[in-house]
Amino acid sequence: MKSGFSIVNNSIRDEIMSYREKGALRGCYLGFPLLDEHYSIALPGCTDISGFPASGKSEFLLELLLNTSLYYGWKHLLYVPDVGDKNEVVAILIHKISGKTFDKRFVNSNYISEQEVDRNLDWILHHFRIMVKDDMKAKISPYEFWDIAAKMNKETDGGIQTATIDSWKDLKHGVGLDGESFARDDKYLDDVLSYRNSMAELHKMHFFIVIHPVKTEADKDGHRKPPTPYDLKGGGTWFDNGKCMITVHRQSGHPNAVDVMVTKAKPKSVASVGKVEFFFDRTLAKFYWMDQGNKHYAKKEKFKPIGLQIHEDLQDDQDDDVPF
Repeated sequence: MKSGFSIVNNSIRDEIMSYREKGALRGCYLGFPLLDEHYSIALPGCTDISGFPASGKSEFLLELLLNTSLYYGWKHLLYVPDVGDKNEVVAILIHKISGKTFDKRFVNSNYISEQEVDRNLDWILHHFRIMVKDDMKAKISPYEFWDIAAKMNKETDGGIQTATIDSWKDLKHGVGLDGESFARDDKYLDDVLSYRNSMAELHKMHFFIVIHPVKTEADKDGHRKPPTPYDLKGGGTWFDNGKCMITVHRQSGHPNAVDVMVTKAKPKSVASVGKVEFFFDRTLAKFYWMDQGNKHYAKKEKFKPIGLQIHEDLQDDQDDDVPF
């Protein structure tokens, strides 16, 4: 592990209990048949996710990752400072699996108990390696992060299937693997994303990056069009090097409705360009889709992802130790 960073372990219990007492700050087949028509997580693979702040892109990604752990026993490496500190990340994941909130405003209804935290904490930390800064001055480059992910994949029983950066801005950029500085952003992006793609392929992992778009102008009614890959800083280079690219966009006038748009799909066997409408259930911290007036949440047993490429030994890895 790089100096200045560590992996969260069970020593977090006292902190997460303290976090529960204080109350939380208000802060992925995948189980969805409509999404399955357009996107599935393959090994190897890479997905870049974009959207304006507060569009739900991090929540959506974490739910997809959690579903792969529930369905297939997958394990994940997360470096997600944009989501929050270690307490917030663990609390979000526990909320999604338990349906119980850390928000003390709901102490008389949906507030999580100590027993429910204990029942879920070890399972979450077994499936999610959450990397955090111990030294606020510490910095890590994308190259270093993917090297750590590959090393953990080799050293972890059952491997690490995915590694997530959220967001891109939180890493050290501009310097290549050999220490050479790049004078142009596009040359740097070409190099670093090419390295990302090669590492994912070599180690049969899926790498996620969450990227913020540049600011776009709203229309006269205050509405913004969904950002495209070309609205990212260095957008053309992102699109050229990208495999799968997704935009999560909150619908104007509908606080719980989001459009999930697959804007680039590669390879075609695991994804296709298209759009799916979801709604977010704030009580359960889960996304759902509507059919004839009925809510449908993600389910494992009814649907299976198109072209999901996983190791044969993972295909039958039914994780029965699910903390419900």
